[in-house]
Amino acid sequence: MIFLHRRDHLLMLTKLSNYIKSDLIEADPEEDKDTLQQLIAKNSGNSFSDEQLAAIRFPMQTHLRIIAGAGSGKTQTICAKAAYLVLEKSVDPKTILMCTFSRKAKLEMEARVNQYLGGYAKIKVQTFHGWFNAEYNELIRQAPELKRWGIEGTINEGLYLETVNQLIKKYRLYNFDKYEDRSILTRISYWRNLGYSDQEMTHFVAKHFDSKELLPNQKLSAVFEEFLAELSAIKKEQHFINFDDMLFNLKLILENDAQAQQELQQKYRYIFIDEFQDINPLQKQIVALICPPDKNTKQKAASKLIIVGDDDQSIYYFRGAEPKYIKDFDQEYRQTSLTLMTNYRSEAPIVAAGNQLIKGNAHDRLEKTMTAYKPAEEHDCYSIGFPDDEEEAAWIGRKIQELASKTPTANGQPDYTNTLILYPTRVQLRSLLKQLAKEKVPFVTQANDDLLGIFGIPLFKNLFEQLRTIDGAKTVEQKNNALKSIIQQYAFYHYIKFGTSEKFTAQLFSKNKFKINDLVDFLIGEKKLNSAAQRLTKEFFKQIYLFYQQKQLNLVALAEALLATPKFKKDLSEEEAEWLNKELSAAADWQGLLANFEHASKQTQGMKQRLNDYDQQKLNAVYLLSIHASKGLGKKNIFIKGVYNDALPNHHTVKKADCDIQAAIEKADPPTTMEEQRRLMYVAITRAKENLYVTFPKAVNNKVTEPSPFIKEAGLPVKDYQKTK
Repeated sequence: MIFLHRRDHLLMLTKLSNYIKSDLIEADPEEDKDTLQQLIAKNSGNSFSDEQLAAIRFPMQTHLRIIAGAGSGKTQTICAKAAYLVLEKSVDPKTILMCTFSRKAKLEMEARVNQYLGGYAKIKVQTFHGWFNAEYNELIRQAPELKRWGIEGTINEGLYLETVNQLIKKYRLYNFDKYEDRSILTRISYWRNLGYSDQEMTHFVAKHFDSKELLPNQKLSAVFEEFLAELSAIKKEQHFINFDDMLFNLKLILENDAQAQQELQQKYRYIFIDEFQDINPLQKQIVALICPPDKNTKQKAASKLIIVGDDDQSIYYFRGAEPKYIKDFDQEYRQTSLTLMTNYRSEAPIVAAGNQLIKGNAHDRLEKTMTAYKPAEEHDCYSIGFPDDEEEAAWIGRKIQELASKTPTANGQPDYTNTLILYPTRVQLRSLLKQLAKEKVPFVTQANDDLLGIFGIPLFKNLFEQLRTIDGAKTVEQKNNALKSIIQQYAFYHYIKFGTSEKFTAQLFSKNKFKINDLVDFLIGEKKLNSAAQRLTKEFFKQIYLFYQQKQLNLVALAEALLATPKFKKDLSEEEAEWLNKELSAAADWQGLLANFEHASKQTQGMKQRLNDYDQQKLNAVYLLSIHASKGLGKKNIFIKGVYNDALPNHHTVKKADCDIQAAIEKADPPTTMEEQRRLMYVAITRAKENLYVTFPKAVNNKVTEPSPFIKEAGLPVKDYQKTK
């Protein structure tokens, strides 16, 4: 990637000789001239900026924090710095470790740093999982007695999942597994990645869930403790673990064995950690055991950390990452902070919009401002509103065709690969997929639940799975178990405690026969339903009964009953609710719904191959991506679709100051904060290189919407769409 215009060697040498060093830079500019010339030559002849040179040449008398803004060339810089340590400072490459989060980022960093070295040496580049797994295996190979800490075994995520599901069935933890749409697997993984032990998890369950009566006549925490104990015993007996266990194993060894800790602390001289704002507490704890904080100690660290990242791009709080770790680094380590604040990716108006927006987080960020390297050109940077989301999607399709035609490929076809469409929620895909197909715009998107449409909505997904179980059941017991689950789910939609509904269901199925009115009477007794709710409840169970007996299902009636329940009203946005209603009404009956599911499933499977072809540059297409998945990417043309209130920020958003963060952590239910939603919008804006289009519908499903406040905060000009005849 080229960040500075190509300069001839004379200009480059003049720049180096005139370089003014800071107090922290010991080397004379002439002394490392040859090394820098080599790095520049391997950087396609492109020089480094003063900011980048300061980081590359920093003498590492302290740890180093590099605050690197969007598009600032951080990967180029830290890879050049690692190579500089080898070439100029004669550091053994084996004593340098570079760590990042994804396999894709690892491969890019690995190629870049070893390109700088020109085959002279190899520096180890790892993901967190790869690094920690290698260290764990090496430690127990050298000292097998360390196996007593944690659980030894081969990583087998599939067997782990299967075992957890079997134990959920054995301990009858179905209610906890579905509670608040967070599975037991999700909760355990979240807690583990925050560094919590089985004992601490059990304490959280006792504190926050025992009162929910999720198990009749039993204390949930006591059963959960047994569940975890047996899960641990099975893993030990069968010698398998999952990735979270592997990280926790290493933590336990380093906490409990001084020799192992000392050995690992002496292993590396320099540890680079990219995207440090994305580190979670468990990863952070392990890093601190390998390279202990030295801010308040006299002991000199054996290794130095070089952390790189941007607190403004911290958007993974739902999995434990938060910006405080990079913000508070200077409170834990004797360090020096440098910045990369020149954006080489985006043109000036885009950088200005990002700067303006993120000021809204002034109370929750490191103060800084990005500077645009690219001046304003004749490109677009604006927001535009549409009568509805169909018009919005249609305009996006037409605009993409216009842009793609301006930059044809070698064979004369429109080039779609320069365009990325970002969306905040899966609902945005509904109109988008339809209109892109209509406009004949080829596209790829990630093959996940987003592509499954309504079948990816958790509340409906659970019900649909039980209906499929009834449809394919080979025994009466299978059908009855699915029916029991549906009854309990519907009670849950009315916020009736699982213990109460399970007790009622057990009594109900102990009878030879029961009537729909028995179910209605139960709900009335628990929630005092009004006449309208009683009618809808009766209709819901009537439809379930017909399906159970004859596999007949009126989806219009079912949708009306579902969407009137308190749980659906609370958890689904108005757009999601109307989307679900429309899709169910259009499907009409079970066969229609099943056909839609099969189509969505096939589309998801086919998309995996299309996405693979796109990644290998074999497919000319537009990329559709959730904003969360877009970090690290950059394209000439960026469309951010559906930027209105209840979508971005989404309808669950709360201010950080209004949250009981610790309680949310203990429940494994991290909140969606306004601060992080603003960072999400910042990430989306800063993906654009030349053209930025932020779109929003003025109405969704005939209901008026309000543009996102982030549009105004970013200072984006707002255009009014004029429909062409």
